[in-house]
Amino acid sequence: MYASWSARAVGLTMTAAEAIEVAAEAGFDAVDLLVRDVVDAGDDVAALRRRMDDLGLRGGGWTLPMNWKNDEAAFEADLARLPRHAEVAARLGLTRTGTWVRFESDPVDPDAIHDEDSRRAEADRVASWQADRLGRMAEVLAAHGSRLGLEIIGSRSERTGRGVPLVSTYGELLDRFGGLRGARGHVGVLADAYHLHASGEDAGAALSWGVDAVVWAHVADPAVVDRDSMRDVDRLLPGESPAGLSRPLLAALAAGGYDGPVTAEPLAHSRSFRSSDPRERARATLESLRRVWPDA
Repeated sequence: MYASWSARAVGLTMTAAEAIEVAAEAGFDAVDLLVRDVVDAGDDVAALRRRMDDLGLRGGGWTLPMNWKNDEAAFEADLARLPRHAEVAARLGLTRTGTWVRFESDPVDPDAIHDEDSRRAEADRVASWQADRLGRMAEVLAAHGSRLGLEIIGSRSERTGRGVPLVSTYGELLDRFGGLRGARGHVGVLADAYHLHASGEDAGAALSWGVDAVVWAHVADPAVVDRDSMRDVDRLLPGESPAGLSRPLLAALAAGGYDGPVTAEPLAHSRSFRSSDPRERARATLESLRRVWPDA
């Protein structure tokens, strides 16, 4: 496995060319890129790839440019553009992407959804259309050599209580979408240390399909230990909290032979950073990864 730099994951907005330079200067093995930005800006993809090769940078992960969880028209419009994005990702050596699945349905009428049977039927209905859309995206991605990792949102404070609970643990994720994984082997897991802790699971919960099913790994430690009050933005760099699962997750991945990117994802408001300077943030991020890296 290899350390990959994501400017977005540490709260920075950068062009692809800028992110490549910062990643290489800091000493990362790879770089994550926002492919939609590359396409929309009309960047010279061949020139970006040459620069990556010159600097010895691999492609890491790429953010899935899809609005797929709600409006059908928005999903279809983004799906029509996905082949172009996936083709550009492949040219940049980016073959791994991911998305989180819904943790709660849209608000429901309590008179209509009022008992266990009706709640189960609603959860099954939402899981079905999610699996259908994920499968259609995965088919496009596979045609261009990309794998799709599925992630949870484990933070309890994100739930409104107005919808039917869906997937908030990796155990539930693997149960709900096992059929999709069986039908499309290039669909796997985005293993996220922060959300593993938030969901109350151990590091192994994300690996039940096997380490070979892990598409991408994200690591960050919780800034708030109480799971009932922690929000998705309450994050630290990996290795900064004794409650964090960054170290055990990476150890389990290494033991299983994981060969993909590892991205630190403390997000924009992390108190881990003392400066907004991109190079200082990159150096601090890589140092944190080195602290939790197996056999560091």
